[in-house]
Amino acid sequence: MPRTAIATLTLSALAACALANPVDGRYFDRPDGCDPHGPRIAFEELGTGPLFPFDERIEAVSTFTQSPACPMDDDPSMINALVVMTNLTTTTWRDLFYVGDIQTTFSNIDGIASTDEAPPPGSLATLAFRIDSVGMNRPLVFESIVADGLFQPGETWHFIIQDYANTLGLPPSLMGSLDFSGGSVGDLDSSGSIVQFLVPAPGSAGLLLAAAGLTSARRRR
Repeated sequence: MPRTAIATLTLSALAACALANPVDGRYFDRPDGCDPHGPRIAFEELGTGPLFPFDERIEAVSTFTQSPACPMDDDPSMINALVVMTNLTTTTWRDLFYVGDIQTTFSNIDGIASTDEAPPPGSLATLAFRIDSVGMNRPLVFESIVADGLFQPGETWHFIIQDYANTLGLPPSLMGSLDFSGGSVGDLDSSGSIVQFLVPAPGSAGLLLAAAGLTSARRRR
């Protein structure tokens, strides 16, 4: 292949990577959570609206359902939210978690998540769960392409946020701000976030940093 062609491909790849907004943060299980997933670190955040480039963008709307996600923690007197989101990117995503903002509560909790972007008190941890259909907590109730837990390009997922409440009165489909957890304090464009949390290879520095809560990298704005 000619050197000019190689250079062009390399620059194109670098430009595509530069569009993304890498995010720093951590996830930990709660002892009283529905399902354990182990400590994880955040790799990407997906969201709605113009702040997210095309390689991280989703569409989302919400409605209501009586169906629970984690029945043992469901309050029958409260309505559950059903979020319908579509993958507008060209990437197949895995290990996606829903992370509520500080003003958002729900009962199908797996653990807590916090961002490394905001200093205290904004760095407070908030509630989180994995969007899947296995274990005790099964919020993922529909996949439009293949029921495999992979969020493919163009695919639509339906997932439940059980006993959803937001003190600002915001719907669960608002995911328009960059950053998550304490990094979205008081943001009227956001009630929660979709974050990819991955488990680093055993023994890696990344796992040690995640477990100790010492990740120091900053998000590129």
